[in-house]
Amino acid sequence: MDLPEQSSPSKQGPGRDGRRIILLAVVLLLSRLPLVPHPTPVHPDETAFISGIGFPADYPVHPPGYPLWVALGTLLHHAGLSPYGAFQVWSLAASVIAPVLFYLGLRWLVSAPAAWWLAAAFGVGPLLWFHSATALTFAAATTIGLVVVGLCFKALHDEDRSHLLWAVATLCIGVLLRGDVIIYLGPLCIWTIWRRRKHGGPGALTLLVIGCLAYAALTLFLYSRGEGASAASRFEHSREVIMGTSVFRLGLVHGLLRNAVKVAVNVAWDLGLASFLLPPACWILWRRRQRWPASATLLLWWLLPGVLFLLCMHVVQGYVLLLLPAAYVILGLAMEARFSPKVAARTAALIAALSAAQFLFYPWSAQSSGFKRRLDAKIAFQSAAGLRHIDQRALIHEQGDYWRTGAHQTSPAPGNGLP
Repeated sequence: MDLPEQSSPSKQGPGRDGRRIILLAVVLLLSRLPLVPHPTPVHPDETAFISGIGFPADYPVHPPGYPLWVALGTLLHHAGLSPYGAFQVWSLAASVIAPVLFYLGLRWLVSAPAAWWLAAAFGVGPLLWFHSATALTFAAATTIGLVVVGLCFKALHDEDRSHLLWAVATLCIGVLLRGDVIIYLGPLCIWTIWRRRKHGGPGALTLLVIGCLAYAALTLFLYSRGEGASAASRFEHSREVIMGTSVFRLGLVHGLLRNAVKVAVNVAWDLGLASFLLPPACWILWRRRQRWPASATLLLWWLLPGVLFLLCMHVVQGYVLLLLPAAYVILGLAMEARFSPKVAARTAALIAALSAAQFLFYPWSAQSSGFKRRLDAKIAFQSAAGLRHIDQRALIHEQGDYWRTGAHQTSPAPGNGLP
């Protein structure tokens, strides 16, 4: 057990902890509501989700599909919400639940005040705040992902076999929401299964295999029906979108290096000024990794698969969302290793304030020029002003406009997923 002594939740007091949770949820919810009305859609995928309402009827969503997401939207639409609002409510709820879950987990590693402010920073960061008002899947997938990570953490630190089984079961549910969740968190679950191989590991592995096979069977069923394009041709389109900007198709410069630049730009925008603290925080955590051996290794398994996928395959803004909480964990552990709990909490509060200010006050405009025009088109549209005028982004955005490759030269149409 490698938990810092001072941060055990039992020592924080249940009353105060409950008040912190309620305050965080209320603040986040109230901050979301003014941005719910905005031009739609913000992304072509939303149109596909809306057209898929009625699941499991005709299923036009591109492979590998999001059957659970379309089913959830269908459920709320039948309850009386508009097609877009039916998905938006789930994103809104997930954008509040995810930071609360993050706080509940992070308080085991750092002091409760620092954990609260870092959870708030995650909640008011540009990426999650933007997606909280959309019909996209990323906020909901991140919530499920945090449950998986938290259960894996619990499985490593106690003898209860149920935590590992629930982690795998939650991962299987997450795959139905977004297929790439298995890429991001499958290796973490497999590593945890290996670490707990004498305490429920075989059963968890069996459940994981069954879940993946069930997802594959459902996917084949969904894309083998109807008189439209064949299942093979539908999957071919998705494969081309992902492989088009990959290192395997474009090589080290236009593939790996370009993706690395995109990842760096996304992290810089998503963390804001806190991104400058991340490299030294990583160094501090690496030097003191023996203080939290299991937690440090878990962080690696949490981050490495997703980062490798982004670097080698395909970068989209929302793909970074599931990795951001890990960055805040690193920041929190490093601050508490170097500062007193009070100073760490104040630093975390400053990070949260700067994140909120960045989203709320960034002067996005479709009339910008020069470098700002490119910044607004590629990343800064994930701001309050950008969301309110998201229908104007098309005026300044072009696929691959800052680093064109052969994939963009032959791309058939905008909105095909090539960044």
